[in-house]
Amino acid sequence: MQFGFMPGKGTTDAIFTVRQMQEKYGCKGKKLYFAFVDLDKAFDRVPRHRQVTRSALRKAGVEEWLVKAVINNVVVE
Repeated sequence: MQFGFMPGKGTTDAIFTVRQMQEKYGCKGKKLYFAFVDLDKAFDRVPRHRQVTRSALRKAGVEEWLVKAVINNVVVE
């Protein structure tokens, strides 16, 4: 989810969403993963291609299912 540079959205909305998800998953005893990405000026310096991101995640040892979730921008249940 994106909250930066979105009209009517801000930090408070992001915190509320995170807390709601933590409570929901905590009650069910499920694992929950969060990724916080700050892309401030990143697109001025980093290639935007998915393959670069995929390669960096794999090199960092991120599990393949999570790499796919990030690349495809999906919520994993």
